[in-house]
Amino acid sequence: MANRVPVNTPVATLAKHPAVVAWNRLTGASAVPNRITQLNREVYRLFGMKKDGDSVIAKLCSRQDAELTRVISTGLLPLVPKPALVFYGCLQMGTNRAWMFLEDAGRVKCSLEDPGHLRVTSAWLAALHACLAGHAEDSSLPEAGLSMYLKKLRASRRRVLKGLSLLELEAEEVATLRSVVEWFDHVENEWDKLDALVGGGGPRTLVHGDFAPKNIFVRQTAGALEVLPIDWEFAGWGPPAVDMGECLELAAYRAEALRYGVTWSAETIRGWATVGKILRHIAEFEWASAGLLRRWPPRSVRHMRVGLEGARIASALEF
Repeated sequence: MANRVPVNTPVATLAKHPAVVAWNRLTGASAVPNRITQLNREVYRLFGMKKDGDSVIAKLCSRQDAELTRVISTGLLPLVPKPALVFYGCLQMGTNRAWMFLEDAGRVKCSLEDPGHLRVTSAWLAALHACLAGHAEDSSLPEAGLSMYLKKLRASRRRVLKGLSLLELEAEEVATLRSVVEWFDHVENEWDKLDALVGGGGPRTLVHGDFAPKNIFVRQTAGALEVLPIDWEFAGWGPPAVDMGECLELAAYRAEALRYGVTWSAETIRGWATVGKILRHIAEFEWASAGLLRRWPPRSVRHMRVGLEGARIASALEF
């Protein structure tokens, strides 16, 4: 599939694009974009789609993901005094799919190499966690705490062990998978320490679940640099540590949290960040292991090999 619809595509063709048809059904309009760019497999930028000329992001996703984004965008993010993307609505398509429409966040993603990006992103995350800590948990949002990550770890280990028993692998690939299993065993054996670092019965809040540069846009306005996270399909209720594996400047996070009346100590936040790095690697290994038996195994093994050294460093920080 081509990455872009050509600029000179006839208007009649643009008008028939499924995302355009869905937007017009949702809004009751008969708008036609100036151009359509495919951003991902099922994500499109519809240029000039709104009456004011602004672009719209259209995403074809599961109904569950669309509903989760709706609940967060319209019910929870307004409680956080930070800019957020406008949720324009969603249109159900059959039993399990939906078109979801959001404000265009622009084209600049968070860079870990930019101190300004890191500072404002950390402050945004602290505001989210502090403002929604202890908030009445909407039952439509899933559990996203340590118990979920322990399940991810165990499921990933089962897949890796199955791959070792069924697949014909090179010696280096076998060594990588065995090392991943050893890391899983090591982390699970020390799970009580992770639980202690997040405070056991400590604060629970809304967590994004995949808070990484790929999902964080930044937008310069006249007054400030805005942080605009996208892709909330892994969000739920859990400890702040879930979001603290990347994109974090501890001092900026704590300073912003204090503005909202929470008194999380620097030591506590450092502990959360340590746990967050480990949880991040569990999630990455889970993603890689999911393709071990279904797609091209060498690619999955390669992803795990790349992440293994970082995972060892992350767990060594505490264990």
